[in-house]
Amino acid sequence: MQFKEFSTNIVPQIEHTLENELAKNASVAELQEAMRYAVMAGGKRLRPMLSLAVIQTYGLPVNEYLKVASAIELIHTYSLIHDDLPAMDDDELRRGKPTTHRAFGEDIAILAGDALQPLAFEWLTDLDQPLNDAQRVQLVVAMAKAAGEAGMVAGQVLDIEAMKTSSVTLAETQAIHYHKTGALIAYALQAGAIMADANEDIQNILHDFGMAYGLAFQIKDDIDDYQAGKIESQAYPTILGLSETVVALQEQVDLAQNLLLKFEEITGLDKTLLASFLDYFTETLEQTWE
Repeated sequence: MQFKEFSTNIVPQIEHTLENELAKNASVAELQEAMRYAVMAGGKRLRPMLSLAVIQTYGLPVNEYLKVASAIELIHTYSLIHDDLPAMDDDELRRGKPTTHRAFGEDIAILAGDALQPLAFEWLTDLDQPLNDAQRVQLVVAMAKAAGEAGMVAGQVLDIEAMKTSSVTLAETQAIHYHKTGALIAYALQAGAIMADANEDIQNILHDFGMAYGLAFQIKDDIDDYQAGKIESQAYPTILGLSETVVALQEQVDLAQNLLLKFEEITGLDKTLLASFLDYFTETLEQTWE
């Protein structure tokens, strides 16, 4: 199976899962509306897709793991709500719609983000999911590390600090991307391995694949922004120039491919679906850059 077929099939199921599960949390109507507004505002659903692609690769019934895999979208959305706030990026639009604080007020937006974070952990521990207790604990610990002060939040702090200066090093930019973007994507791959009951070595390989994919994802985003005239001090093209940024993108894609080869050699499983996620970078890498 390739990415296009997989995503066409699985994204509607993720959307349905998010919609239905969020509807169950109706203690305060305005809070629920704000949470739903933010989560259902669109997006690629890349992170749960990556988790479920691992499940598919292991030949497990994907539909049974939708809620656990979709929990990462709650963390991702809470981070976007807070990132858009006046104290952070102060954005008015998110995916073409008013940001949550613009639609509901800053107070409700903050609380919607606050509510989504613990709800994600609640979904991970749902006893109706086909997981044993050890798997649930592993998922909770892995998500906490990826989302917290050693992961995404650390990346956000580093990003804020970088925005205060006009001179950012490549190492500092990499640190921002690894933490802010890479950590949750790496978690998504590791979570798939945990759900598939893979051993620690395989978890680590898929986690590392996720880090390489996450850095490549952010580098491509930097290239796209640069071409659109959005120039920031902590962006790859600002530091390296456009052609060298494409070289850096190729390096991460190569690393990701090598990790998947190792995964295939050890497990004997077909890596085709996971490898097809890397097609996202093909057009950028095939362009002629000056």
